[in-house]
Amino acid sequence: MNNIYWFLGFVFVLALSRIIPHPPNFTPIIAVAVFAPRIIKHIPTAICALLLAMFIADIYWGLHSYMIWTYSSIIMCTLLATKIKLLPMTFAGPVLFFVITNFAVWTSGYYGLTLTGLLTCYIAAIPFFHMTLLSTLLYVSSFYIVEKLVLEQLKHRT
Repeated sequence: MNNIYWFLGFVFVLALSRIIPHPPNFTPIIAVAVFAPRIIKHIPTAICALLLAMFIADIYWGLHSYMIWTYSSIIMCTLLATKIKLLPMTFAGPVLFFVITNFAVWTSGYYGLTLTGLLTCYIAAIPFFHMTLLSTLLYVSSFYIVEKLVLEQLKHRT
């Protein structure tokens, strides 16, 4: 029963991180997606926590037509993080999210369903990418430091 409280608490904090005021695209979601496989060995649980947190925040902000693309990119980040080392995945996660979610925007037809429209869509999204990358780097680094400190404390206790 204790585990369910930890799970729900984690989901709540993660959802809250998308709701509280923050710079655009500066949340820990991708960092958690990338880092979770290091600490949560049951990957379906990690994915469920991420998606539930995303959904709660999307209920608050409003459900949108790109949710399947956004959620799929988060799932892919988590799954790839089980196969790719942390540092490369810290950079690959935001790139993957950028490519997938902006492709979804392009499919809406807003930029025109042409190669020029696709390129225009990606170019228009570039100013937002740096915050996604920066937040992922900052949060993954923070998680890594906390992980090392916790492991060091556990090592000293035994």
